[in-house]
Amino acid sequence: MATMEPGYLEAAREQLLDRRERLGSALESHPTDQLSQLLLQVDEALERLDAGHFGQCTVCHESVESDRLLRDPLISVCLGCLSPAQQRALEYDLELAARIQNELLPAPDFTVPGWQVAYHYKPAGVIGGDYFDVISDGRGGAYFLIADVAGKGVAAAMLTANLRAVFRALVPLGLGVEEVMGRANHLFCESKLPMQYATVVFGHSSSSGKVQLVNAGHLPALMVSCNGVTEFGSNDIPLGLFCDQRFTATPAEFFPGDILVLYTDGVTEAQNKSGVEYGISKLHTLMAEGKFTSPEQMVQACRNCVQEFRGDADRTDDETLLAIQFLGAGQRMVV
Repeated sequence: MATMEPGYLEAAREQLLDRRERLGSALESHPTDQLSQLLLQVDEALERLDAGHFGQCTVCHESVESDRLLRDPLISVCLGCLSPAQQRALEYDLELAARIQNELLPAPDFTVPGWQVAYHYKPAGVIGGDYFDVISDGRGGAYFLIADVAGKGVAAAMLTANLRAVFRALVPLGLGVEEVMGRANHLFCESKLPMQYATVVFGHSSSSGKVQLVNAGHLPALMVSCNGVTEFGSNDIPLGLFCDQRFTATPAEFFPGDILVLYTDGVTEAQNKSGVEYGISKLHTLMAEGKFTSPEQMVQACRNCVQEFRGDADRTDDETLLAIQFLGAGQRMVV
């Protein structure tokens, strides 16, 4: 695969060499035909790396799909060259992965006093690389985040599940958003390939509307209030680039009725048939002029606007929009 980044090729080589060493040790103590076949597949993958043919289908000589190769460097056949039985097995796996990913979305009956939430999530394919969440802090406030993992397909979906597990494990510790992001970044670095990263907006709101927000390489978060729209742009690099990177939180304050809008580039980079992008400015204008009284209205209006702009053009990226409205202490949030 000539376009594969050098960082991944080196990581793939290290992974294959490590796998070869482990298989060799296992064969010495438990020689089996299955282990021998696995070792042969590893050796063949290493040969493709040395010959510059890594990522090239051994049947048609076209490129193997990058997300499949990122998941398993032993893959040597593209989807088009799979047998009917192999294709059916892959379809089943993808359907199961999609069901699991849908189960990771916020529960329909999730509630937190003082906040109301609405969202729209539509992956470009069967599964996607966007992740969002709203998590109660147990004190009337809530943590919220949205993330866009670099890449598409299975590899990106696996990393979104990893991110969810990381943040869900860290949030109950009661740490500040900067420390949660630092720890999440360190854990994320240890479980990804070198060229993989995620843009993230992560924040915490107290029951009184006090907010701390970190934007790590993501699109600007938008706070919609009676005074207009305030942008919270990126002040940090994306998650996963350096294991020891630090993050800086920006303070904000919500008043009853204010709405925080988080979204991924599947919304702003939606294209019409002429190849023109929807753009942040169009979303900003919609938020400013809409006079929305609820996050549900806002999300639906955005969906309608993007779809009208796109027209008959194909959707090529995951599309996620999360709107969070502060109602005031003692009220309820419904997802």
